[in-house]
Amino acid sequence: MNLTRAFLSDLNVAILVDQGDAGAVGPLRITAEQTNSGLDGTADDRWGPTGLLTGEELAKVTARCLNAAMLIDRDDLASAAQALEILVTQQLARIDADDPVALMEEAMGYVLKQERWAFSIVRDKREDGVRLSLGNPNGAPVPLAVHVSLSGKTPSFWVMQDRRLIQGGHAYKIPIQAATALKQAIQDYLDAHDIGTTRPHGR
Repeated sequence: MNLTRAFLSDLNVAILVDQGDAGAVGPLRITAEQTNSGLDGTADDRWGPTGLLTGEELAKVTARCLNAAMLIDRDDLASAAQALEILVTQQLARIDADDPVALMEEAMGYVLKQERWAFSIVRDKREDGVRLSLGNPNGAPVPLAVHVSLSGKTPSFWVMQDRRLIQGGHAYKIPIQAATALKQAIQDYLDAHDIGTTRPHGR
């Protein structure tokens, strides 16, 4: 089985590429049309964010969804896509049933371990939920956190820098979404602010 196959997006096209064979392009190309052309405000309101996707953004979404499905079953992509949908539905149900703060800590811990960052996770109770901040015992503070809001009917997860919402200022429904957004926020912060005093890897 070829483990180097992956879907990549190039402008408004999602293509299957063999990254281990000098970037050989596979037999599948998916072209995404620009979905917001010709839509008025009413249509945008009706279709939500999907009505605002450009062809390039839609190609990226398609590639990411297909890659996620391939993690489940590389040999039967149609069944894998169905399994992915079921998996996300189960995850959403689990958040309602289980401890959302613990699930968020678990997702953050996974991302930190994946990136080999030595940050700890610090719980801070708030009136409307729990703030999970980054602790950095090895260097300068990193003012990033995920706020788990417990005030609504279902939990929501907000990525924050100090008291400011980042990543578009919207809540995520699944902990791994927020953890992935936090990972990008950490990398952006390190790129912009680290002058050698943060020591994210603990050295």
